[in-house]
Amino acid sequence: MSFDDKDKRIQKKIDWIASQIRETKFELHRQHKELEDALKEQEELRKQKGKTKKS
Repeated sequence: MSFDDKDKRIQKKIDWIASQIRETKFELHRQHKELEDALKEQEELRKQKGKTKKS
């Protein structure tokens, strides 16, 4: 295998790994947003429960 062939093969591998990292980053960002939304929803629910207990 020539230098150019090896270099292309390695570059292809690097590009694939970088692509996987980007996809994972976007997925983690989306999941983090969902988590924040769920935590806010839970906080609001608990605030409402606290108000009804005091009444």
